[in-house]
Amino acid sequence: MGNLLPKHPLIVFFVLAYALTWAVWIPRAAGVEVGVVGQLWTWVPAIAALLAAVLTGGRTAVTELLRRLVRWRVRWPWYLVVLAGPAAFSLAVAGVYVLLGGAWSDARPPAFTTALPSLALFLVVLTVTDGLGEELGWRGFALPRMLRRFTALAASVVLGVLWAGWHLPLLWTDGSALDGTPVWLLFLDLPAKAVLFTWIFLRTRGSVLLAALLHGSNNLFQVSPGPDESGDLMLALIALAAEWLLVFGLLAYGGRQLGPPGARRGTREPTSGLPWFAEERGRDAECLPARRAGDHRRRER
Repeated sequence: MGNLLPKHPLIVFFVLAYALTWAVWIPRAAGVEVGVVGQLWTWVPAIAALLAAVLTGGRTAVTELLRRLVRWRVRWPWYLVVLAGPAAFSLAVAGVYVLLGGAWSDARPPAFTTALPSLALFLVVLTVTDGLGEELGWRGFALPRMLRRFTALAASVVLGVLWAGWHLPLLWTDGSALDGTPVWLLFLDLPAKAVLFTWIFLRTRGSVLLAALLHGSNNLFQVSPGPDESGDLMLALIALAAEWLLVFGLLAYGGRQLGPPGARRGTREPTSGLPWFAEERGRDAECLPARRAGDHRRRER
């Protein structure tokens, strides 16, 4: 078992993330009172990432994971993108909704009527809870490993499907943000969102901090609205269509690897033209002989 786990870090991570979360969320969806534990369980992907890092890569994997978390030195326009981008997106979606005959009051996210100090506080709370709690797992641990095996598009879509699946119990949990959301809508929404997250991830040196800020901002400005009280999905479908329009635009711009200008088109390598990722792969290669030597010594004992 000790030699098997390091060979399958993604399986270890997703099994831990699903098992630990659903152990609480499924009973809660069934009506079992779990108290504040149900809300705090959004941190499980981060916990699963740390456990998977320890079990499959040891100190090296944990160090790399935590480096991503504190990687804040990126070009300042990317902070503007992750903080203001979701607000602009929701504003545009609301505008289209109104043009199609909907009411502005039905489309406007509550954040647009919130005082700036309160808005900043809500963003911090959402970033620390939903943002860091999830993104240390999805973008911090899983995505880099998937990018080493698949194109950026394939990695994003697969991760998006698994990300959506992790949320499933919330669709039947009274009072949750996803309560009443159709399953098909969730499985179309998060893969599109995963592609957008990957595109930003690749351009912010693999920063989990930026991914967490983007996650918090997405939730704050309700980038993915659900059905309204009557069950109408018009606003949700407009937002979904806008997300996929952005995805197709990025594919037209950078191809399946979502690469920057000058990256090699047609290659399976999604990170060509991204020096920071090449450096990380070099560190992995340097550490591999040491890990194999350690495994060999343990077998000799």
